[in-house]
Amino acid sequence: MAAGAVATAPAAATDPYRILQVPPSADLEAIHAAYRRLARLYHPDLNPRPEAAAQMRAINAAYRLLSDPAQRALYDARRFLPRAPAVTGQPPPIRRVPVVMVSTPPTRLQRRVDRVVAILGVILVVAIGYYAVSVIPYAERQYQARTDPRYAPVARQTPSVPLNPASTSPSHGAVPSIPEHLVSDAGLRDFPGAVLVAPATLEPFANLPILRLDAASRGIARYAVYYGDLTNGGATISGLLGRASFDGGAPRLANCADDAPYCVGPVAGQPPGSPGLEVFRRPDLVMGSPAFVTHRVCCNGDFWSLSWYEERTNMSYTIDLSRSIAARYGSMVAENDVAAARAVGALANQLVRLQ
Repeated sequence: MAAGAVATAPAAATDPYRILQVPPSADLEAIHAAYRRLARLYHPDLNPRPEAAAQMRAINAAYRLLSDPAQRALYDARRFLPRAPAVTGQPPPIRRVPVVMVSTPPTRLQRRVDRVVAILGVILVVAIGYYAVSVIPYAERQYQARTDPRYAPVARQTPSVPLNPASTSPSHGAVPSIPEHLVSDAGLRDFPGAVLVAPATLEPFANLPILRLDAASRGIARYAVYYGDLTNGGATISGLLGRASFDGGAPRLANCADDAPYCVGPVAGQPPGSPGLEVFRRPDLVMGSPAFVTHRVCCNGDFWSLSWYEERTNMSYTIDLSRSIAARYGSMVAENDVAAARAVGALANQLVRLQ
């Protein structure tokens, strides 16, 4: 590089925006949607090609950087602000001019006023934090409960009450008890959106242990409940604020329209002519909500996934079933799997809202 040249933008191989295939102006929801879409293409469990693992590591690194507001701001500053050009030769001598500062000690009244202002500032910050964390979420829940009885708090009942699927509704009304592990989790309770979880008697979740709970309210507002044995088979219920993750999560297949009721094609890494991916889009999957179901048969097992968007709560939800759990809903690739797709969709109608 010639002397005095200005540093340019980073190479495409290390630019997290290019790795995640999003513009620098993308918001956090778009970044998460892009990460989820790429993870389904390059995750080693879903893509057997040797280069998929390296690509997935690059995608994870890019996502960690861009999903952290502080790291992203620092990266953007280095990326878009040009460096000062190199100067050849000796710099001119700096002339130092003495500066004389005259300070006057504060009076007793000034010190007293400063202390009062500092105390009031601390009280104001604490009050604002309490209002944002406690008062606003409580007021929102109270307003929803008054204006829409379908979103009233879920009654905690005894586990002996049987599940009646016919009593469920698109608003996830009162049904049997919720596992105590979910009720007592602080992250789920404080999540800013509507949290849907499986009741204690709902299969296939009823007989699966809860492996992990994740709930993030800052940055990308997302929660997830992981069930089962990730080696033999498991299930996950997750939700994100907004619709971006739902719109960007549907797989793209050649010669398949975005509103086609059924499409079939190869899984990422499969040669053409070896269909292993099905996509179902039907209005009756989740009681009128925009939804789609995918079925993957590849690599090391079966994978069913249901995604839907609830406009009333502005939440995108996903249920993922893997391996032995997914195989219960069908392991063959055939258009007559519509009944299996509806069975997966019925799980969404039986989730309950956590309060």
